[in-house]
Amino acid sequence: MKTNFTLPLYILVLGLMLNSLCSQSAIAQEPQIIGGYLLDGKDSFEELEAAVLTESKSKDKNLGGKGMKFPGGRIFMTPESVGKEIGSLVKTKHPFLVKTISFTVEENRMEGCKANLRIYRMESGDSLVNIVTIPIYQDIPKAAQETVFSIAPEESIILEPGEYYISFCLSEISREIMDKWAEAETWSEGERFDKYRQDRIFFPLYLKSSYTRERPDQPLSKWGANIGIEVRGSERK
Repeated sequence: MKTNFTLPLYILVLGLMLNSLCSQSAIAQEPQIIGGYLLDGKDSFEELEAAVLTESKSKDKNLGGKGMKFPGGRIFMTPESVGKEIGSLVKTKHPFLVKTISFTVEENRMEGCKANLRIYRMESGDSLVNIVTIPIYQDIPKAAQETVFSIAPEESIILEPGEYYISFCLSEISREIMDKWAEAETWSEGERFDKYRQDRIFFPLYLKSSYTRERPDQPLSKWGANIGIEVRGSERK
């Protein structure tokens, strides 16, 4: 799962503390590949959901964890990040019904931002299978203050026991900004620095390994920090 790809995400940190902390705290095990298919052995979403939602046998919980938040640290994306994915690998030992997916934006300086939250099942051969049939989108308005987004999927999403990649993709920004950045190759160093200051969206920085990729048809690349996506739902034991 190794690649030379580097996602154009940038980290604002205090001094040299981040490099030291990332090297110590962001070491993760390589993902375990588990075979099988979503709803394997089940007749329908309805049948599995009915089992998962049995009140006496289900338990609300967060799937995985954010990791340790780095004080004063931020990750930011620019128009060059549109279409890229960043996310975490999570495992479930029991059927898990996804109720909400949450993330925090500390500041957004760009108009027209829209996020696409994605869920893939890890299959044999390092392949990822999208299990979301109704896309999960969230508009992110331009704002100077911190905003927490919690999105409930429109469909019932059941995670069978196994490993999954939960990712965030900045899927859209305003046409005006996109047109401006189409000329980025002609900018001087000073102009580029000025545009980066203007057109950014900031996220809190968590010291837990994430996985990134440029496009859905590319392999994942491990990265030393993440934006703290949280998946909450109901697990049936």
